[in-house]
Amino acid sequence: MLRILPIFMSTIMLNCCLAQLSTFSIQQSSTMDTNLGSFKVPPAFLLVFPILFIMVLAPMYDHAILPFARKITRTETGITHLQRIGTVLVLSIVAMAVATLVETKRKKMAFMV
Repeated sequence: MLRILPIFMSTIMLNCCLAQLSTFSIQQSSTMDTNLGSFKVPPAFLLVFPILFIMVLAPMYDHAILPFARKITRTETGITHLQRIGTVLVLSIVAMAVATLVETKRKKMAFMV
């Protein structure tokens, strides 16, 4: 149990990403121009886009990335579970950095109005 504690503690950043996604998305999108041509996208609808990306990227991972990784690593799983966790954590950190930049710009725009 103690050996997996560092992995568990490192997922705190991932949970921050998930919390940020669910709490600030509507607030951020309310300051955005959500017009797509003549159609106006409601701010709450923008929460659907991450789910759509997951629905597109999951099969892409299974059919394109995983076979490529299997050829390179010569293992059935392609990459180990620990490598997957590490990749997700690095991508989560990048996502949080981008979210920080977006939120900083949103707050500056909100205070200008």
